[in-house]
Amino acid sequence: MDVPLRIASVVNAGLWFGAGAFLTAVVGPNFFSPAVTDLVGRQNAGLIAQSVLAKYFVLQLACAALAAALLFAQVRSLRCRHLVVLLGLLGVVALGGAWIQPKLVGLNRQRYASTSQEEKERLGKEFGKWHGVSQAGNLLVLVGSLVHLAVLARGPRRTTPIAS
Repeated sequence: MDVPLRIASVVNAGLWFGAGAFLTAVVGPNFFSPAVTDLVGRQNAGLIAQSVLAKYFVLQLACAALAAALLFAQVRSLRCRHLVVLLGLLGVVALGGAWIQPKLVGLNRQRYASTSQEEKERLGKEFGKWHGVSQAGNLLVLVGSLVHLAVLARGPRRTTPIAS
């Protein structure tokens, strides 16, 4: 494996996993903390969180695509399963950023624009369902990016020649 490609792969994997872990464990929960919601209100906290998540999905998409491209560039050490996993994660990220996240933004705006309490409750339940799907996808990508980083950190496997 070429050293510059390996370094770029490990740095990219570290950034991808680190950004996901930081957003999930630190940044995300703070959007809806009492300190933030008391200051800007729950609706605005949600809109701010969605704005940050839109940029996060761009970062995830870039990291996933770069991870697949870097692995593919290392043809000699290409592991088909590894590439399939990365392409699957890329698909999950693309689906989340292009379809689920905009759906959540729309549902959130409808919910707060509605004047009917029944409609707000219905939209809140639908939002909750899609938010759960989004969280499951985020967890899958977070675990997948950690596995990718661990595989890269382990380094290339050594193969022993068969004695004749």
